[in-house]
Amino acid sequence: MKVDISIPSWYTKTSDTEKSFTQYEVQIEIGEDRYTRKIRYSAFRDLHKKISAKHKNLPFPTRRIVTNNQHPRFIESRRVLLEEFLQEVVALQPIPQTLWSYLDIDTAELKRKHSKLPDMCVVTDHCSHPVPAPVLMGVCNGIRLLENC
Repeated sequence: MKVDISIPSWYTKTSDTEKSFTQYEVQIEIGEDRYTRKIRYSAFRDLHKKISAKHKNLPFPTRRIVTNNQHPRFIESRRVLLEEFLQEVVALQPIPQTLWSYLDIDTAELKRKHSKLPDMCVVTDHCSHPVPAPVLMGVCNGIRLLENC
């Protein structure tokens, strides 16, 4: 199943109590399913930190600011770099579970809808190694069959 991810736009939010900040609109397409999330740069930075612990050399825009970080040209260039980062992450095999968690996408629900998502893995509380989702589903189905005996 093909996963498409993009950041087509961004929004700058301003309030009386906080400094202004930018949210990037992330669009995810997985088969027929479409998701939209608004994510701040700081959440992308946290995601990068977690994923790059295992996957080195992923592109990511620096936090260092040499210009006004609310300037539209700066935000647009950062948007492009963040989109490249996300596209590199979905190109990893398997796609890290951390990405799905950050995007608040239920991989178990996706597995029920799409039987052909072999590249997704689930990490259980009892195991530090990723277990391929089809294996985990087979084990769970087997346990359910035993419970019905």
